[in-house]
Amino acid sequence: MEIFTESQFSACYIHYRRRVRGYILSRVSDREEAEDLTQDVFENIWRCREGVRKETLHNLVYTVMRNTVIDYLRRRYMKKDRMDIYTCCEEEEGRNTVEEDYYYKELRVAHRKMVKQLSEKRRQAYLLYFYRGMSYASIADRLSVSERTVGGHLVSAFRTVRLGVDGIYRYKAG
Repeated sequence: MEIFTESQFSACYIHYRRRVRGYILSRVSDREEAEDLTQDVFENIWRCREGVRKETLHNLVYTVMRNTVIDYLRRRYMKKDRMDIYTCCEEEEGRNTVEEDYYYKELRVAHRKMVKQLSEKRRQAYLLYFYRGMSYASIADRLSVSERTVGGHLVSAFRTVRLGVDGIYRYKAG
C-alpha cells in the first residue's frame, strides 16, 4: 500500500480546506472554533496517512470532517449540560436565601442518589469527567476502554442522572 506523501497531503489541504471550513462554520457558528476544527480534520487525516488511498480520499475527508463536528458538538453539549444542571452545586456564594440553600442541598442528595445507581464503569467515567475534569483519552486509559466507550458511558450517565434528578423533583413537587 502506498503512503500518502506530503505533497499529496498539501494538495488535499489546498483542495478541501475551504469546503471543510465552510461546512464546520455552518455547524458551529464560531469562526475561531471552525478554524481550529478545520485544522483538527487535517491533522487526523495526516495521522492516518498510511491507510489513505487516492480513490477514497474524498470520502475520508468528509467522514473525518463530519465526525470532528459531531465530537465537538457532543463535548460542547455535555459541558453545557453539566454547567446548566450543576452550576448551583459549585456556587456556594451565589446562594443567599434559606430556600436556595435548601434546594441546593436537596439537589446534591438527588445527584448523589442517581450517581450511585449507575453501573460501576459508567459511574467511574462520570466521576472522573465530572469531578476531576479528565479528558476522554485519560478516562479511557484509566478504565482500559476506548474513547468511544467513554463517550457512550458519559452520554448515558448524564442522561440517567439528569432524568433521575428531574424525576425526583417532579415527584416531590407533585
